[in-house]
Amino acid sequence: MARALSNHLVVGAQWETLIGLEKEMVEIRNLARSRDASHFTVTDDGAGTRTVGLVSLPVDGAPDADVHGVALAAVLGSLVEGPNVAFIHPDPDDPARALFVTLRDHRPELDLDLPASQLKHRLEQWMAEVEGPVKVAGVMRMDLPHADVVITLDDIAAAARRDTAVEARLKPVRKALPVRQMRVAAVLMATLVVVGGGAYGGWTWYDAVQQEKLAAANRVDPVDAYKQALKRALAAESFSTGASYARHLQRTIQHLPANAGGWRPANIECKARRCDIEWRRREGGTFDLLLSQRPGAQIVDLDHAREVVTLPEDDATSARTVAASHDESEAVEDDGDARVAPVPRNQFLRTAGARLQALGDYGMDIALTMPVPLVPVPPGVGARKDVPPPISKGEWRMAGHLAFFDSVAGLMMRAGNMSLGELKIVIDDGKPVFSAQGTYYVH
Repeated sequence: MARALSNHLVVGAQWETLIGLEKEMVEIRNLARSRDASHFTVTDDGAGTRTVGLVSLPVDGAPDADVHGVALAAVLGSLVEGPNVAFIHPDPDDPARALFVTLRDHRPELDLDLPASQLKHRLEQWMAEVEGPVKVAGVMRMDLPHADVVITLDDIAAAARRDTAVEARLKPVRKALPVRQMRVAAVLMATLVVVGGGAYGGWTWYDAVQQEKLAAANRVDPVDAYKQALKRALAAESFSTGASYARHLQRTIQHLPANAGGWRPANIECKARRCDIEWRRREGGTFDLLLSQRPGAQIVDLDHAREVVTLPEDDATSARTVAASHDESEAVEDDGDARVAPVPRNQFLRTAGARLQALGDYGMDIALTMPVPLVPVPPGVGARKDVPPPISKGEWRMAGHLAFFDSVAGLMMRAGNMSLGELKIVIDDGKPVFSAQGTYYVH
């Protein structure tokens, strides 16, 4: 749960990219309802992409309405220059814990309160995932690298009181009118209509209004129809197989033994949360040795066996580990991952597209189709302000030596808008190779 510090800075927010299919406040309320959030704030990366921070504060930890509590991550970008920033600071309330907040491409990403013993590992892991310059800010410990910018919580709180715009302050999520009150209001309105309609002119006016409403209901607004079609198209897409899923898949495959009692994995095919593994016998391998290490394997013939490995479902808001045997420190590695969300087309081409080109120069087989709209925008409504930006999707593919396998998760984490549809690995007497393909989304 998020909490407010004594200087009215709030840490522990969940940050989500706003897609823009609905009015901003409608989308924020829907996200807040699913995250059980009580307050929110919105930031802008300067390129048109807006990000909402959702917090669920306890009653005794909610900022005073007159003070206007501020999310720490929303203020950090105005104090430290650079697209990628990692802020580290001891927890003022618990010396055994630390605050870890990051910005990627000017957008808040991780906003965590974690044990101080895990801080160095999380910082090194995040800096390895970010391709580009990283500035480290905050108050550093002896076992951590030197900070580029020394800044304290009091410095951030002072800047928040002095410079923070109204939009960056935490605001309560407005609740919808209760159904019972709506029903009472409807009954009162109906009573007023009946009482006030005693005169002939009143009845005539009422009838005209009803006819107008009926005619309006029969008219289909092309923008509303477009929004509904876009929602249906997005609902049919798979947004659950993003960067977190790719890392889980990578760890699952890396944990497979290269030799299980004289049997080696020869072919691996993964789709969604199912991986089919073909085990091939080598000299000295027996059924007993294989089944003692891989009890889920099914014997096919004297030299071949098959095994199905199922990945567990991820939580909707923060990824979990793939294998139940992983310890808690590995589970923490995935907390805070962003969901698969469309990004501006040029941003995708200049980051992930350029990375694919570089991998192609290294000798990998890469492919990228240009995006096409999920739903075409109706003609004649392009100038209307209530038309959501068109969302398009394209296909990507990469294949090459198995040594480059970790490039898949790294590329997807960098982009944030890519999903993985299929993964194949072939390990034979020659060169081990892999191929991966999926979809990306842009607007």
